[in-house]
Amino acid sequence: MNIEFGELDHLDKKLKDIQENTKKLSNFEREVHTDDLFPESFVQMYSDFSSLQELLKAAGYEGQSQEEFESFVQKDFDAFLADHSKLSSWQEFQDKAVAAYVARLLGI
Repeated sequence: MNIEFGELDHLDKKLKDIQENTKKLSNFEREVHTDDLFPESFVQMYSDFSSLQELLKAAGYEGQSQEEFESFVQKDFDAFLADHSKLSSWQEFQDKAVAAYVARLLGI
């Protein structure tokens, strides 16, 4: 296997960037906006919908407050996601979104 020195330099820089981003992430304490956590590309990849808003509307969500949303997702939302996404529950949908978000922050 032949590896060019330029490729090693690129790999070294990428690893240093990931290391730096990991340090930043370890002190990361802030709320993440739903548009950042569930970008259209994520929703399109894992569901039958083009955006989180479209997915929620199709599921029947019409609320506005955090309390209304929490009540909504505790009802039949898991069944809806199981039928209309590649994931089986709201928890799994969130977990996959967080993992993708962290990967984007780390640059991987």
